[in-house]
Amino acid sequence: MRRHPFVMAALGMGALFLALHLGGGRESVGLLSGTVVGGPWRMGIGVAYALSWFGTVLVAPALLLAGLADVMLGRVRRARH
Repeated sequence: MRRHPFVMAALGMGALFLALHLGGGRESVGLLSGTVVGGPWRMGIGVAYALSWFGTVLVAPALLLAGLADVMLGRVRRARH
């Protein structure tokens, strides 16, 4: 079975967010309120966590829906021909 690129991208975003969350990235998101604790390394982790959260919450559902719609339209096209 062929995996759709939109679905794979959405799952990749979710996996990245899960890895950063389990790695303790949530504690480093203080940079959004202007408090940087732990230096530039922790600030980078916080930025990556925040971006992956936004990607997982805002972009991944749209990618999943687009992948689902593309698969369903492909089935309709194949059934007509």
